[in-house]
Amino acid sequence: MKTVKLLIMLVVFCSTGMTMAQTRPGIKVGLNSSNISNTALDTKSGIYIGAFADISLTDYYSLQPEILYSNQGGKSNSDAYGDVNINYISIGIPNKFYVSPDKGFHFILGLGLDINFDNNFVNLTNFNVDDEISPLDVVVFGGIGYEFDFGLILEARYKQGTISVDFFGEDDYYEEAGSNLNGVFQIGAAYKFKL
Repeated sequence: MKTVKLLIMLVVFCSTGMTMAQTRPGIKVGLNSSNISNTALDTKSGIYIGAFADISLTDYYSLQPEILYSNQGGKSNSDAYGDVNINYISIGIPNKFYVSPDKGFHFILGLGLDINFDNNFVNLTNFNVDDEISPLDVVVFGGIGYEFDFGLILEARYKQGTISVDFFGEDDYYEEAGSNLNGVFQIGAAYKFKL
C-alpha cells in the first residue's frame, strides 16, 4: 500500500511540475553536411526540417523534444558509383543549457533515434542490395546556439551515429564493412512561438 501511495504522489508531483513548466512549440530548418565513415564518399549537402516543443524547466535549462526530416548520406567521387542518399525521420531529445537566465547563448546535448524510411541503395550502379542496411540509427549530438528574445534561435550541431549503416561489404570503394557510421554537421534556424 505504501508503494501505491508513493507512486501516486510521484505521478502528481511530475504532472504538476510539467504543467508549471512553460511549453512553447516551434519549427526549425537547416542544412546538413553529412558523410559515412570508412567509405570513399565525399561530404554531401542536404536539409533538415521539422517541429519541436521547448519545455522550459528552469531559467538555465530546457528540454526540447523534436521530430525532423533529415537528408543524409555521401557524395560519390566516382563515375562507377552514385551518390548515397538516406532519408531519415529523426526523433531527438535535446537538452539546452543556458549560460544566463535571460536565455541567449546555450549549449546543446542530446540523444536521438533516426528511422531510415527511404534510400537509394538498390539503385546504385553495380550493387543489388535491398536488405543489408540498418533501418535505425541511435545518435548522439552536441552543439551551441543563441536564442533571441523574439523567438528566433540559431544553432550549430554535430550529430554522430552509433549503428553501422552496413550497406555494403568490404571492397575497393567501401573500405571497411561493419563500421560505416553517419556523421552530420548541422547549421540552421528555428522559431519558437508564443502561446
